[in-house]
Amino acid sequence: MKKSRALPVLAFLLGIGLLAFQAEAQPNYGPLFEYPAIKGQSAFSFLKVGQSPRSVGMGEAFAAMPGNIDAIFHNPGGLGFLQGKHYTFSYTKWLVDSKFMTGAIAARLGSNVFGLSVITAKPQDVEETTIYESLGTGRNISASEMAIGLTFARQMTDKVSWGIQGKMIREDLMLTTATSYQLDVGISAYTGYKSLRMAASARNVGGEVTVEVRPFNPPIYFNFGAAAEVYGSQDDPTYLTVSTETLFATDYGQRWNFGGEFWVNNAIAFRGGYKINYDIEDYALGVGLKHSFGDREIRVDVAYSDGGSDFDAPLRLSLGGSF
Repeated sequence: MKKSRALPVLAFLLGIGLLAFQAEAQPNYGPLFEYPAIKGQSAFSFLKVGQSPRSVGMGEAFAAMPGNIDAIFHNPGGLGFLQGKHYTFSYTKWLVDSKFMTGAIAARLGSNVFGLSVITAKPQDVEETTIYESLGTGRNISASEMAIGLTFARQMTDKVSWGIQGKMIREDLMLTTATSYQLDVGISAYTGYKSLRMAASARNVGGEVTVEVRPFNPPIYFNFGAAAEVYGSQDDPTYLTVSTETLFATDYGQRWNFGGEFWVNNAIAFRGGYKINYDIEDYALGVGLKHSFGDREIRVDVAYSDGGSDFDAPLRLSLGGSF
């Protein structure tokens, strides 16, 4: 890639990174309202949950894994290497009987890729209690969350791709609602050294959201990742990919993800991953199946991750393919 193109892109990502670090500062609520920095204190926390069974099975070390529709949930820059038209639908059995339903579709037109993604989250309903009816009123309290994203990615050369995603986020908390608009931006590039790939992305970049009377920052992530094949190549039926990723979360701090994916006969994949500085989901395992029908393919992916000692292990399942 020419320096004239590389420098503006890198400068843009650096600027987004500085915004992410700045967002970590606590807002000023006045002398009577001083809140300490608390881990996990952000709006729309459901955006932090990994949605793709393939990426979760690899410990979410996925920023530098280009050319697959699952990149739409992690790094829009990687979506620029997508060939053809693809779709995916997934279900996640999450903590405390909550669940996620997600879907995405993307298509390549020339050097550009256009995508649409939807994430819905549904916590478990709980029975209302009051001071006078501490055992319950018989009325259920429900909540729901949704994110709709439109993605544009462009492959600038055979080795470099960038992308941007605009998202509308909505949270329904029974008696109140909150809405926000956010951006994901990213870049993915082949370095030219064997199959080594590097990537960077900024996710959930947006302004403060006021819930009731207090403003919260979105869960901004700034990711750097690398991936490469250590056995075979992506053109071979059998190959092994390893990946690593470091990320800075404005409501937590720095984290590390490590993962691997081993394809056998281009039909079955075995995945594993480990994450550092997380409260749950330290390790994950996954399996993927793929079958081709002429120029089309269908994929099924499953991922299991550690729920710790206090929660049942989350389980994810997805169905996807090309058309």
